[in-house]
Amino acid sequence: MSAKKTILYVVEDAKSAQFRYRVKNVMEALENSNEWQVEWALKSNLSTVDFSGINLVVVLRQTGKDGVVPNFVEKAHKNGLKVLFDLDDLIFDYKDLPILMKGTNSKNVAYWTGYVWGIRRIAKKVDGFITTNEFLAEKLKRSFEKPIGVVRNSLNKDQIEKSEKIVEKKSPRAGVGSKFLIGYFSGSPTHAKDFAMVEPELLKFLKSHDNVRLNVVGYMRFSKKMQEMIDTGRVEVVPPVEYLNLQELISKVDINIAPLVLNDFTNCKSELKFFESAIVNTATIASPSYAFKKVISDGENGFLAEPNEWYSKLEYVYNNPKEVQKIAENAKKCALDKYYGDKFIEEIKKVYEFFG
Repeated sequence: MSAKKTILYVVEDAKSAQFRYRVKNVMEALENSNEWQVEWALKSNLSTVDFSGINLVVVLRQTGKDGVVPNFVEKAHKNGLKVLFDLDDLIFDYKDLPILMKGTNSKNVAYWTGYVWGIRRIAKKVDGFITTNEFLAEKLKRSFEKPIGVVRNSLNKDQIEKSEKIVEKKSPRAGVGSKFLIGYFSGSPTHAKDFAMVEPELLKFLKSHDNVRLNVVGYMRFSKKMQEMIDTGRVEVVPPVEYLNLQELISKVDINIAPLVLNDFTNCKSELKFFESAIVNTATIASPSYAFKKVISDGENGFLAEPNEWYSKLEYVYNNPKEVQKIAENAKKCALDKYYGDKFIEEIKKVYEFFG
């Protein structure tokens, strides 16, 4: 049997969630592979990289403004290696700057122009791309006309093991009159417009049922009306938590919500809010973005809600605990099938084999 082929990932920050989704989870998935193995190197240590034994290089999303990574790409090419760029966001085309700045809630034109320039500096030099869904892949294809592979964001062993222990202790909601918790786990100021889109319907729902509470994890800007709900204890806001502890918080809510103001930027986003909730038997109501529509069958393994449908979807979930429990169980089966295990491993291998 021939030796394993080695994929070298070039990363800027090994502590980020992006590193976990795009490198650590892939490395773990291939632990028992007889064909492929993953290694990684920090951008700050690239001068020490030995190219012998490496078969393919992948640059994890980062800017090339300082020239370090573009120069490394050239060096890899001189050593006869193909180099790919792993991008998980719409951050590479100047014409998308307005929508990028809206999506990140930043008006710093100079910063984002420079950031996109740095991304493009690397993108122009690489041989192809890896990305998270087909919508984003098509965007990359139009911009650079280079080959692209899709490797979705995924779950890892620690998440699965932690979640299984949580599910063993989890009790179904007692009934319609019992306490009802809504969870929002994208709590950062960059999602302010997403949250604002559903806020009127959330407020209406909270006011309709005294036993309903909303839990927000992260940092978020709130309207005066929502702040009043926080002050009276109807809405609880807690700081961000480590990703494994997040599974515990998700398990405690009766429904997870993932609203998005739909545009090209949000259609490029991953469906991770669906599968991370699903593995603790928590169903999700999500906006029908590209990724959510691909995985959620409305009323079967989750719910899709257009603007002005959130109140009615929440009412359904509130009034039908047994049906929603079945939907949550279907979601868990779907998540384990698509984002962990054999199918995910085959997805990775297919992309590596295409380029390698």
